[in-house]
Amino acid sequence: GKVAMAQFTLFLTILITIITTSTSTIPCAPPLSPISCFNLPLPGGGKISFNSDTGVLRIRPPSNDKKNDFPPVPSVGTKPSQETLRSIDVRDTGTIRGFGSFATRALDRHVFLGFYEGEVIRTREALENRISERRQQQQLQNPRDDNNNSDDTSMDYVMSLDGGVTFLDGYERAMDKSTFSPVHLNHEDGGKDECNCIRLLEDDRVAFFTSRCIDAGEELRFDYGRNFWVGKEDTKI
Repeated sequence: GKVAMAQFTLFLTILITIITTSTSTIPCAPPLSPISCFNLPLPGGGKISFNSDTGVLRIRPPSNDKKNDFPPVPSVGTKPSQETLRSIDVRDTGTIRGFGSFATRALDRHVFLGFYEGEVIRTREALENRISERRQQQQLQNPRDDNNNSDDTSMDYVMSLDGGVTFLDGYERAMDKSTFSPVHLNHEDGGKDECNCIRLLEDDRVAFFTSRCIDAGEELRFDYGRNFWVGKEDTKI
């Protein structure tokens, strides 16, 4: 309809601007700086964004799903309240899951749990180099059969932000279990009552919230998504 045509027109305008500003050769005027990134609202809702570091163009349609009533993603640098941090304990689950996050007191629905903490890695090559170095360190610290991947945790805290170009690596933060962070949340399949947390993506930030009221003693979990388990279906927990 008219909204779709307006969105397409805006996209073409932005694309032409990128091309012309990056290839301008007019001698009588100083060259214009190429657009490195932008994040603009679209008519009728949704957003369009571009990052030249990754070459990723994102077009997000407006959400018509009102029943979920998602909370807004907080601004950069927002921290969970001290009360929330005191209400979550990171401890051993006593199961194959290893460590997990447990509510020490009741939590309301849509409580902000924090952003996923980690280093932003902007290419798959850089990620592969990081993982290779980590595996070598793990092998030195804990020698094991190279054919046994069951103990390989090098990728366990890596989250993709855009389908495989940009990543958040939370491994180092996950090793610190003295204070809760969303990197300490275990998996549960979406749709199950035990899946009681949600994640919302905004640019390079991933915000976590409780998706329902949580009782004291419950473990906090979210759905890692199907892509996380590709190639390691036998280890899914």
